[in-house]
Amino acid sequence: MFRKTIITAIFIATLCGSASAQDAKTVIANAQKALGDVKSITYSGSAKDVSFQQCGANSTQMICQDTHNPMRPINNYVRVIDLNAPASRATGATNNIGAGGSTTVSPGTFNQMLSAQQLDVAQPWNNSLEFYITPWGFLKGAAENNATVSQKKADGKSYTVLTWSPTVKAVSGKSYTINGYIDNKNMVDRVETWLGENIMGDMHIVATYSDWRDFGGVTAPARIVQTRGGWPFFEVAVTAAKGNPPDVASLVPPPPARGGRGGGGGGAPPAPPAMTVTTEKLGDGIYRLTTGAGSYDSVVVEFKNYVMMLEAGQSVARATAYVAETKKLFPNKPIRYVMNTHPHSDHTGGLPVLVAEGAIIVTQKNNVKFLDGALNTPRTLLDDQLAKAPKKAKVEAVEEKRVFSDGARTVEMYHVPGAPHSNGLIFAYIPKEKIIFQGDFSVNPGEPANDHVRAIVPVIQKLNLDYDRYINVHASAEPQHKADVEKAMAMPKA
Repeated sequence: MFRKTIITAIFIATLCGSASAQDAKTVIANAQKALGDVKSITYSGSAKDVSFQQCGANSTQMICQDTHNPMRPINNYVRVIDLNAPASRATGATNNIGAGGSTTVSPGTFNQMLSAQQLDVAQPWNNSLEFYITPWGFLKGAAENNATVSQKKADGKSYTVLTWSPTVKAVSGKSYTINGYIDNKNMVDRVETWLGENIMGDMHIVATYSDWRDFGGVTAPARIVQTRGGWPFFEVAVTAAKGNPPDVASLVPPPPARGGRGGGGGGAPPAPPAMTVTTEKLGDGIYRLTTGAGSYDSVVVEFKNYVMMLEAGQSVARATAYVAETKKLFPNKPIRYVMNTHPHSDHTGGLPVLVAEGAIIVTQKNNVKFLDGALNTPRTLLDDQLAKAPKKAKVEAVEEKRVFSDGARTVEMYHVPGAPHSNGLIFAYIPKEKIIFQGDFSVNPGEPANDHVRAIVPVIQKLNLDYDRYINVHASAEPQHKADVEKAMAMPKA
């Protein structure tokens, strides 16, 4: 009797498994049919994007208003998706503010090329996901990667959800997951996945497809919106689409031959070279930490019961080296605070290391929501210090001014309103040693002050801050002083 029961149970489980697989195949086939069973598609219109963790200041909006605001317009946007190759290409015309603090606008070209090699699901997920989060790419991936089916609700609407995983794994060893939400008309309304990201943790990537229309024989969404970590990232207003274009091969040409390829997100990246930290004593209990040319410098300040680090070193590797050096300089004193000058990715990269140390992040008020949400996201796809020993990130705000003092040592922090680069820029002033420490207000010898420097100098003058040394997070070739700033300010703008 027991043996018969076991056999029956196995038979039922086998039937259920087969039914589930068949259900997934049916859902995929119905969705592909609803999308026209195309083998390739091209669509065009206007788009906008943003550099992750920054903003897209451009000819229509010079000043950054917030994280990912504004986004950069992309005119004459065209995307081609070839399911057979598979391959994808997107192009468009952009306008960009100049590098190095310039707000001079110059034209540019948006170009996103995804080759068959990049779209292999055994390759880094951060590259290929841009293809597989499209409705057409998602269904192709679901058909080829043993998708399962379930029923879920999203935004109050019931969906049939297909789920599959690429073969590539996250650095933690965990599988990636991608879900596609199919509505009662068999249209793909939403595709989501997750990617391990240094600041955003298990970063939730969501692409929504709405206002599906017949564009003269092919069905396509008129609106596409992609968010990352809940923040705007990419949008398209589709005005034209064509299924199975006869010239798809020329529209998606093979990539030029070159040795090697970039990418990450699948497997452990190569170990960075060891960093040698050099210290410069700026005063009693104050040191500048640097790793030489190309460094992102930090300043560490000793208080009676703790240490404050100004900036976290740009990367996990440099932050780890700076923390180790700080512990040598000030043994038995915790790093209680770390100042973040602004939320751009090259100035937040080391923060997970400091959070793991228990340090409180001090940043401008406009950055608190972003950093608090990002650094308190689960990190199951990562294997860094914070992933291995999770700790709640604590973020404290600077509005226009904040002073840290223990009676003997004082550090002042000030907001720079109106800076083109970010609406959340702060700098530190150490009055005893007459030091200003700032993030992206670089002064280059022999060059006029850029628009960022022209934003901070009036603030310094209004506050009547008596300073001599002018220290930049981006390592300077030689020490800079007030005289260098004044000389750059006196030069006419280029």
